Amino acid sequence: MTPAHWLGSAPLHLAILRTAAWLVPGPQRSEWFAEWRAELWYVERSPAVFCLGAFRDAFWLRRNSPTPNACHTFGLESPSRCILFLAVLAAVSMFLAFRLPLARDMILPSPYGDARNLAMISAEGRSGGQIPTVPIEQFQSLANRMQHRFTGLAFYRPMQTRVQTAELSVGLASANLFDVLQIPVSSLAPGPGGRQPAGQPATRLILSRAAWRKYFDADPGIVGRVLEVGGQPAVVAGVIPANSWRLPGRMDAWLLQDEAHLAALPPRTEGFVLGRIRTSVTQPQPDARWRLSVPAEQGGYDRFECSSLAYGNAGMAYLSTIFVSLLLLSITTPLALGEYPANRHSPTGAIGLRRWIFLAIKLVLILPIACCGTLDLAAITSMNFQPHGLLVGLILAWRWALIDQRQRCPVCLRLLSNPTRIGGPSHMFLEWYGTELICARGHGLLYVPEIPTSCCSMQRWQYLDPSWGSLFS
Repeated sequence: MTPAHWLGSAPLHLAILRTAAWLVPGPQRSEWFAEWRAELWYVERSPAVFCLGAFRDAFWLRRNSPTPNACHTFGLESPSRCILFLAVLAAVSMFLAFRLPLARDMILPSPYGDARNLAMISAEGRSGGQIPTVPIEQFQSLANRMQHRFTGLAFYRPMQTRVQTAELSVGLASANLFDVLQIPVSSLAPGPGGRQPAGQPATRLILSRAAWRKYFDADPGIVGRVLEVGGQPAVVAGVIPANSWRLPGRMDAWLLQDEAHLAALPPRTEGFVLGRIRTSVTQPQPDARWRLSVPAEQGGYDRFECSSLAYGNAGMAYLSTIFVSLLLLSITTPLALGEYPANRHSPTGAIGLRRWIFLAIKLVLILPIACCGTLDLAAITSMNFQPHGLLVGLILAWRWALIDQRQRCPVCLRLLSNPTRIGGPSHMFLEWYGTELICARGHGLLYVPEIPTSCCSMQRWQYLDPSWGSLFS
């Protein structure tokens, strides 16, 4: 290759080498790149193939370099820092799981009575969203034609409106909303015996506990007071607990209206519809969805999708997923931690037991990280929780715990360093072939075979005399 030709293609080849150089540990990167750049000048045939070979060299150098790897950069070589990091990650995952609504709903029991018979009804093809999908005229058709299937149907529509002097998110709802949800209504009754006192408006307003505290200073005498809501009077009928609402739409209050007020809404006003299924009706298992067809007044059918609001037994689902992940781990990953033959320098008593305690703590902390982390990811991405996502996360977490344990000194529990290549494939019958790592405090050596043989099939640890520690202090 002539110099002119080399200069013409040099930018592409140098770009390949610079990309490969990012895989090389930082202290060796400049010298490595200079050596490969100098060798490139003498390559006359297939310089691109030559440059692509730099990636293999960079990978090997990164794997076998004594320079601290990414785990060391984060300080995970220390067992205490590793446990602290996992504990913080577990705490953050659990905190988010109880703060994010979708994740919290999967963990905590349902606040609604007999949630197994409670379903969210959406327009076909639009279920599972956070926006209303059912027009008020279709809700009225459902209420008139589906009495044989549902004991009650309720409608609500989130909207922003002014209550007194504050702008609140109010749910315009049918009067039976809380009856369908089976939220206790004793404190929500508008008057003694459930009858409306004379002179008070028929429209009732239910406040959330957060709105009651924020906008009304937690006034204990708020019940029975008449407030102006969007230009119409409404009597405050009660305050419900903060965790009682887990349905789509953030609500500060609910404006319960009778059928006459709902009928006055435009026919295409869309909202959410809830239905309580009759116990005599055969229903699918929790978490299932099914279709519902209702004859329309104009002819044809209105089609809906129903989703059960019962989440099933989440505890049993978690236990079964953990059990399956352990079975798959035993099939796909070697579970042996290596050979640790005892000698007169090996630790005894509590020091020898620390290695197993350290592994047990890691496994215990991994469980909330994987379980809660999967729920957090599903809540952040607004996706339904999928058990196979938890299964994959658990398997990856178990594998990391085993790999991390194999790379640690059984005495001080610190990550091993200074990998050294010994022997070669062609001499494996005459001498040992693989990688040797050493504890930075001189506790011992770890021999990791590159190719398992009958004499050395797995990694083997050798305890060193305490006098070696003076060389590393």
